[in-house]
Amino acid sequence: MPFVTIYLPRGCDDAALETSMRQITTAGADILENTLERMIRVTILEADPARIYQGGLPTEPLTPTVLFRIGPGRSAGAKDAFMEQIARILSENLHCPKDRIRGYVLDNEEGHHFCIGGKPKDFSKKVK
Repeated sequence: MPFVTIYLPRGCDDAALETSMRQITTAGADILENTLERMIRVTILEADPARIYQGGLPTEPLTPTVLFRIGPGRSAGAKDAFMEQIARILSENLHCPKDRIRGYVLDNEEGHHFCIGGKPKDFSKKVK
């Protein structure tokens, strides 16, 4: 069963969040193989922007961060397309830049598991 957890700063528009949750559920059923709408769980967790610190100092507000947990049986292409859709949906509904949305795919398979703006990032390249 796919689980999508979205971490956001507190204060986002409730109607926009509800719309996002519905659209993400529909997109998951359309994109992911062997998945029905009733199988997808979308959770929103909000953080107080005044309590976000980095290195002991207040920092910029959180950008939307998506944690996508899924079991085996879905193709890498389907997972990539789903993360792309999630980034597009959040960008449109919450009016945040798409390139600030971070995504993590947690599964038991090899491959890329980190996305920025819905695009997978490859960290296997060697840095000179």
